[in-house]
Amino acid sequence: MNVIFCHGVMPPEMDWETREYYADNWKHWLQFRIEKDHDVITQIPKFPHAHALLMKYDEWEHIMKFQDINPDTVLIGHSAGGGFVLKYLAMHPKLKIKQAILVAPWIDPDNLQPNGFYNGFDLNNNIIKQTANGIDIMISDDDMPDILASFDKIKQNMPDIRIHAFSGRGHFCTPELPEILDIIKYN
Repeated sequence: MNVIFCHGVMPPEMDWETREYYADNWKHWLQFRIEKDHDVITQIPKFPHAHALLMKYDEWEHIMKFQDINPDTVLIGHSAGGGFVLKYLAMHPKLKIKQAILVAPWIDPDNLQPNGFYNGFDLNNNIIKQTANGIDIMISDDDMPDILASFDKIKQNMPDIRIHAFSGRGHFCTPELPEILDIIKYN
């Protein structure tokens, strides 16, 4: 088994050249927990132009060519990374993975982004069939309106998705995210 974490976009005030990320982001904590507790390889690729106005699907897709994606892979995406996981699976219908976990996924529900990152894919229940253990979404009732609208659109088009609803967790920008450990299917 291996885990690949797909990050979201960075706010404009972050350093684009050095890719400095939030100190309060659970992805490194999760990587440590999974590797230590389960002896599982975890990859955190850095996607280029990780800003909502600059990101390009083909550039992010290119990065995935260098990842070990196979039937034992768990893809975890946060925010724009969660939407990317859905589109990536939809664009590669023969790809089979173990599980996908989307944390506060964003899919540009109103198609307002000028780059069209999420255009050109069909959001439907067939994507779930590419996973041996299904797709899980973690969502909080107080997240940003675009995230909640994305969640509603995903839920409407993918009724078989498993939902893990939280209250007061915002966009899950915290140093740790222990609840995700119970969602990952190791077997």
